[in-house]
Amino acid sequence: MSRKRKGLALIAAIMLMVFVSIAVLGLSVFIVGWYGQIDTAERGGRCIYNSAAGVHYALYQYRNSAVLTSGTFTIDANNNFTVSTTPDAASSLVIDATGSSLASANRNLQGVTLTNSSSSAIIIDRIIVTWIGASRTLQTIRIGNSNVWATDVSLSPADCNIDDTAISAGDTVNLTRIRWNSSMSGLTITLQFVMTDGSISSVCTAYPSPGSTCTTAAVALTIKSMGKTTGSNQYRSVEAAYNIATGNVSDYDEINQVVP
Repeated sequence: MSRKRKGLALIAAIMLMVFVSIAVLGLSVFIVGWYGQIDTAERGGRCIYNSAAGVHYALYQYRNSAVLTSGTFTIDANNNFTVSTTPDAASSLVIDATGSSLASANRNLQGVTLTNSSSSAIIIDRIIVTWIGASRTLQTIRIGNSNVWATDVSLSPADCNIDDTAISAGDTVNLTRIRWNSSMSGLTITLQFVMTDGSISSVCTAYPSPGSTCTTAAVALTIKSMGKTTGSNQYRSVEAAYNIATGNVSDYDEINQVVP
């Protein structure tokens, strides 16, 4: 009986040791995972604060010296932000009508070029065409090799919802022709462009020739900033919309995007 008891005690001791080992291992795994989550959350918090610092830095630079800020900047040895500041699309559009003329029995306006002066693509959503001096019917608008609008409109100004037309950074496209049903000789023609971000260009005189070269003062800035911290692959990015006229940030959101 004594040997049986000793055997049972030994088995119980081994089982207890196994149980304690499993419990300690499980607790250790839990603690390590818990600390890992805390570390990840802490680094994420640092990243979002760094990205916010980038927005404030860009605003400070613009308000004090009208500089549009882009690039990566160091906060300290462990933290940095990458910031990109882009004006509204209309302010990046250069409308050059100095070479404009009438063709095809004076029914077509041609010779207007559109240049994207920014480092990002812009998209034209609508063209507002105005003609003064006589009743005419606007028929088609062609940009490059494509008709982007083809609907008869007799009322001026005509707000033409064209096929969205993208202009890559630094590129120039030809407003190949704007066509009416009859001669436009002796009339005044102006153009205005509405971009997909809602910004609107200045009114530009396209005829009589020579027309104008028109640029538009920016009304809003889009500021994107990405914060990072040393020792982590994660990042946090934010986007802010700054209204130049009021001096206020009208929108501020976190975005899942690498900047720039």
